[in-house]
Amino acid sequence: MARGKHSDQNRKGPKSIYIRKMRYEEAYRLLDREIQAAFMKGDTLVEVVHGIGEGVLKKMTEDYIREHSFLKILEDGGLHHGNNPGSTLVEIMGPSSEDLKKYLK
Repeated sequence: MARGKHSDQNRKGPKSIYIRKMRYEEAYRLLDREIQAAFMKGDTLVEVVHGIGEGVLKKMTEDYIREHSFLKILEDGGLHHGNNPGSTLVEIMGPSSEDLKKYLK
């Protein structure tokens, strides 16, 4: 595999969304797009890599997750993956019937 390119077929563990070193608005759009794509694909776990810095992107990530009922922050990543200070592990759950009604209108 060429350096710098990722193949989801050969990867193990959750999909990573890199928003590190991005401006807030750009990071928000990318996070939203990638979470929605992962949801539609049926992924159940993603890792958002936001870096440490001043904590702006970490807070934005946490706020985004709280705004969506089908997302949950995993405090303990289990056997495969644990959260580190520069990333947040997110579980994507199936939508509730109310969420489905909103999205299917």
